[in-house]
Amino acid sequence: MENNVLLAVFKNQLSAYEVLNDIKSNFIGKNYVITEAAVVKKESGKVVFKEGFKVSSDGNIGFLSGGLLGAFVGIIGGPLGILLGGSLGALIGGNRGNSSDQVKSGILSDTTKYLTDNNFGLVLLATEEANSELDNYLKKYDEEVILRKDANTVQKEIEVAKEYEKELYKTAAYDEFKKKANEETDKFKNRVDDVLSDLKDKFEEADKRLKLEVAKLRQRLKK
Repeated sequence: MENNVLLAVFKNQLSAYEVLNDIKSNFIGKNYVITEAAVVKKESGKVVFKEGFKVSSDGNIGFLSGGLLGAFVGIIGGPLGILLGGSLGALIGGNRGNSSDQVKSGILSDTTKYLTDNNFGLVLLATEEANSELDNYLKKYDEEVILRKDANTVQKEIEVAKEYEKELYKTAAYDEFKKKANEETDKFKNRVDDVLSDLKDKFEEADKRLKLEVAKLRQRLKK
């Protein structure tokens, strides 16, 4: 038995929702068990979660929160996915030291690659004894693409993505701090310049008064 993550894209965009609803009552097959499912859509370059569910250990259907697909949707629909788009999987794969062909097979990269704007995709987490049964099930809905990735590999990819996202947040926070520090430094310099300019004006004015008083005193002494 293998734990896999599947991405399916259909010719009819509404098929993603149709399959999702159908799976709720057919999540167990002869050679597969689906435990998590999600419909995602690409909107203006961003992959957005639309609807999903997870199957609990007692067989009840619940809202998709947490879990592998929850983390997947959170990464790909978050700041990192928006910032890096289709290059996300390649960057993360590169950090893992993968070869170029392995990098291109990353689930994060594939989702952004095969989903075009305004298109829907179906992502599944399934335990499979054989791939053919679930493939045939999805093909009934006139699929364009079915991609299958090992769930452990996807988990590692997501963990690396999370770490990279943390580094981005740290960098962004530092840049924001540095920006504010520079702004405060500039404000302080301006205040110092204003004080020095004011002191200079007052000193020059006092100097003029002193010179005037000295001139008057000399005039008196001459008399």
